[in-house]
Amino acid sequence: MTQDSTDFGRVDTDGSVQVREGDTWRTVGSYPDATAEEALAYFVRKCVDLEARVALAEQRVKAGANSKDIEKQLAGLSKELIEPAIVGDIAQLRSRVEAAQALVPALKEAQTKESEEATQKALAEREALVTEMEALAATDPAKIRWKTTTTAMTELFDKWKNHQQTGPRLPKKAADEMWSRFRSARTSLEKARRAYYQSLDERSKEAKAVKRELISKAQGLADKKAEGIPAYRALLEKWKAAPRASRSVEDTLWAQFKAAGDVLYASKAEQEQRDDEANAGNLEAKQAIINDFADILAITERDAATARLRAFHDRFASVGPVPKKSARSIDDQVKKYEQHVKKINDEHWVKNDPEKKARSASMADQLTASIAALESELAKASGAEKTRLEEEITTKKTWLAAVSA
Repeated sequence: MTQDSTDFGRVDTDGSVQVREGDTWRTVGSYPDATAEEALAYFVRKCVDLEARVALAEQRVKAGANSKDIEKQLAGLSKELIEPAIVGDIAQLRSRVEAAQALVPALKEAQTKESEEATQKALAEREALVTEMEALAATDPAKIRWKTTTTAMTELFDKWKNHQQTGPRLPKKAADEMWSRFRSARTSLEKARRAYYQSLDERSKEAKAVKRELISKAQGLADKKAEGIPAYRALLEKWKAAPRASRSVEDTLWAQFKAAGDVLYASKAEQEQRDDEANAGNLEAKQAIINDFADILAITERDAATARLRAFHDRFASVGPVPKKSARSIDDQVKKYEQHVKKINDEHWVKNDPEKKARSASMADQLTASIAALESELAKASGAEKTRLEEEITTKKTWLAAVSA
């Protein structure tokens, strides 16, 4: 208060407490069994309490609190200040309340605009959620990755619920229409998802039946040992073509099928090891034959090279197979001999090709005739012409030597 509240009050001889409003005194009550000071202090405290409530309302206006709440609060204060039972500057309190009430319309307008903007923003956000859910529902079910899509559906629904709980209240008609679209799209997706997983279950049952039969057949090959591998490979092709079960089931079935194959391949590995041990001596024998025929690489005459290679193959074929791990090295050495002889044969046929010989003979005849004509001209020429003819004769003689080789 700008002035001591006690300046606005007094206590009559009969104990009644009065407040001054302008030039008029008004009785506000009494405080029995108390001194005049105590009675006056009681009604001053009531004024202080009311002034605190006015100050709180002013602060709320300044802070931009809800205009409807503030309007209701100020209306209540205004009513209380008509003839309040307090002692203090009542006129000032009324003036402050009126000043605060004068600010409410602008606050209300600003908040209405803010509310409308928030509503429009919320509508756009809600519409975005609907559109995203509808886009998911519009996807071809055959192309949907359901694990990812299910997660997206859950996230969208959680966002929708959070938006309803924390966002501004939307117009009922618009909110109901968007919810209807959102729910319809979500229901459509749920229906498609259930159908997808149902089809997976059906395919999984079919896959289990087919693959258990393949496992049984594969296990039945165990007695055939290595000889059962071709049949197992045929079963493997059928396995690849069969429908797939769920991942966990598929892994279990595959482990059983593979174990049946491992038995066969283990038998094959054991047999190969026994064969390698039995063929160890062949490796030394074949290496010795290769060393004995190393002179093949030095032969350049076709018939001699061919005969020598034939003799090599005769002796080489008379020795049995070598251990598997050494076969590649032995084959590489044999190929060197074969490639050397092949090269000699290729060169022979290139030189003795009848068509090529005929072409060379024709070219040689033409060059010989040309050289003779040029030499005849040379005998009569002189100066620069003679030099030109000599150079041309030299060039053609070079060509003749090349085609006659």
